[in-house]
Amino acid sequence: MSSNGEQQQEPQTFTEAVLGKGIHQESWAKRWMALEPTLRVALATAAFAALLFIPYLGAVGLWDPWETHYGEVGREMVQRRDYVFPYWENAWFFSKPPLTMWMQALGMQVVGSLRTEGALGLYTEWGMRMPFALLSIAAVSLLSLAVARVVNRRAGLATGFVLATMPLYFLLTRQTVTDTPFVTTLVCAMACAMIGQLDDDITKHRAAWWYGFYVFAGLSTLAKGLLGVGLPAVILVLYALFAVIPYDAESLNAHLRWLMETPFRAEVREGKRPMPVLWAQMYKMKLGTGILVFCAVAVPWYLVLCLFDGVDDEGKLFWYRFFIHDHLNRLSAGVHTTTPGGTFIYFIEQGGFAIFPWVALVPGAFALVSRLRPRSRNKADQLALMATLWVAFSFTLLASSATKFHHYVFPVLPGMAILIALFVDRLWEEGISAHVMSLVFGLILFILVGHDLANNPKNFTDLFVYNYDRPYPSDLVNRPIAMFVSRPLWMGDLLTLVLLGVGSWLAVGAFSDKNKSSVYERGVALSCLALGLAFLVPMALRGAVSASPLMGGALFLVGGWVAWQAYRAGEESRTGLWVLSGALLLVGAMSLVRTVRLPPESDSLLKSLSQPVNVKMAMGFVFAVAGGLAVVAALQRARVMLYGTFWALAAGFALWFNWGHWVDLSHHWTQRDLFWRYYAQRKPDEPITAFLMNWRGETFYSRNQVKQIREAPKLKPFVDQPGREWALVEHNRLPMLKQAAGADKTVTVIDRDINNKFILVSID
Repeated sequence: MSSNGEQQQEPQTFTEAVLGKGIHQESWAKRWMALEPTLRVALATAAFAALLFIPYLGAVGLWDPWETHYGEVGREMVQRRDYVFPYWENAWFFSKPPLTMWMQALGMQVVGSLRTEGALGLYTEWGMRMPFALLSIAAVSLLSLAVARVVNRRAGLATGFVLATMPLYFLLTRQTVTDTPFVTTLVCAMACAMIGQLDDDITKHRAAWWYGFYVFAGLSTLAKGLLGVGLPAVILVLYALFAVIPYDAESLNAHLRWLMETPFRAEVREGKRPMPVLWAQMYKMKLGTGILVFCAVAVPWYLVLCLFDGVDDEGKLFWYRFFIHDHLNRLSAGVHTTTPGGTFIYFIEQGGFAIFPWVALVPGAFALVSRLRPRSRNKADQLALMATLWVAFSFTLLASSATKFHHYVFPVLPGMAILIALFVDRLWEEGISAHVMSLVFGLILFILVGHDLANNPKNFTDLFVYNYDRPYPSDLVNRPIAMFVSRPLWMGDLLTLVLLGVGSWLAVGAFSDKNKSSVYERGVALSCLALGLAFLVPMALRGAVSASPLMGGALFLVGGWVAWQAYRAGEESRTGLWVLSGALLLVGAMSLVRTVRLPPESDSLLKSLSQPVNVKMAMGFVFAVAGGLAVVAALQRARVMLYGTFWALAAGFALWFNWGHWVDLSHHWTQRDLFWRYYAQRKPDEPITAFLMNWRGETFYSRNQVKQIREAPKLKPFVDQPGREWALVEHNRLPMLKQAAGADKTVTVIDRDINNKFILVSID
């Protein structure tokens, strides 16, 4: 890409830039293009989200404690055939509304989790998680559709891609917890409202979109409680205050006359006067009948539970436990929080982790917000205003809550994704030069957040777990990556891959007949290719030859090529090329002379290249390379390179985390693997206990048959029963269990390393 890239004729779309301008002539592309444009956006984002979310979804067990806690309530619904009154262990469960448990119960019924005795069905986790993943895919797709219809297809695609690749979004999508249906139905509701309010091409179906808003708001209320309806309602009220309601005396008088004067209303009906703006807005959004639709969806279950006289395990009635304890007290006093006293900066930090790598575009999104005109007729501005209010109110509410968990920042993400997507669209249209300072500040944020995440990947896991002090399986990120049969992945492998990849890409552009690239640009491409080939040799030979002389030879060859170009160049550029060629020839020759006889074991460069790479190092390397390529693209004003680099980073990182790292982590946060071993090795009537632990998974995976022993002396009567007993215990409490069992008992550990938190033992 030449330095004057903005003056050259670039592809009109990112798709053309990646796949070529002739892509639209393919037969499959023609069939695809025959579909309605915004429908293509929705289908494309749905397909990409499915690619991220569905593979390996049920390959691992449910994470403790939230997934298994709600999962047990859902299992009890199926077993008791009672889907109205939630039940946990031996008491009613009033902490959460039922939508999450209904979805889990549906999945368990579909895959037959409870049709056999002993261990739960093999596809239990697939059945339980799939409804949540499908709902999340629908949310991403519907939000993309809304942005595409209101702004344009590029912004719609960007919205779906950005949201789906935000770490907190794809991690919670893989969790059967209340936050997932709450936020996804909230997204669906707001998408319907955006289309109903801002899309001028749907006069015939506008009412249907608004009724969709009320249905999804009702479902969101069944997922999380009052926040499900309160959040979208407040966002729309704030939007009306900023962009809809007039404040002049004439308009106020017209509103009052419509309320109080029958002749005035008659003139409005006859078309002689316009409907006052606020009343017209209420009619447009079908407020009256919409509230009835919302109530029909959300109110019946709450009404039944409020009239129910049963109490939970703490002796609380539903109305007190749910509305006072789990709403008011959680907001004002703090309930179950693991981070008491957190300030407003708490969610700034977690928000940076939650949206990485898109944190780099946050300054640009905020710059876009700073130029908003609330009463602009531009639909993109109206959408940006709605998204801004979404982000601002959600963040303010959650930051002021006395109860704070990392994942509470989740509702902020969709609004932020819209703002980032609008900036992405503006950046493509206006070019890099118009947004230099936003990109500079974004680079700073990218470096800071990326550095913290690469040094401590536990920050990702802490986004969606309960106990942040729980031991992290550090071996997963510190051990060398096993890539080859004969050796692990080396740093030189990564460097070689990057040099050859970047060099090939630059060479295609620099040596193309269509581009009149400078000698310097071609020299950079040749340098990358030469160094990549030089490093490839010792890597392929497993360090059997030195790397330094090969590097010197590569630089010497490139220097010779530059000298030849200097000889052919005109007087204006000849001096600089001679200086560059001289430097390359000198450095290359010195490296060759000093290291040509150097044995491989004494080559310091080879030692550096042969350093084994672990996950932490690989993350840091990838982040650094992506950031460097983005900087180069920005300096060259190369939009395609900038977008390609960043989108490849986001997609690649999301795929790796979803398909690989999340699976590896899950074995340390689930008890499923331990219970599989228990059910495979036990004999009939051999009981199992959970010793000094209450992580919920023991209840779910034992079908509520586990015996909870929460005081050490009570273990002795349990193990003194005839026959063999089994126990689950935390690793650090195993000595305590052996002591409580007594010297006359033999405690046998089953697969000590399968889980770094829990351990399964048999007691004879």
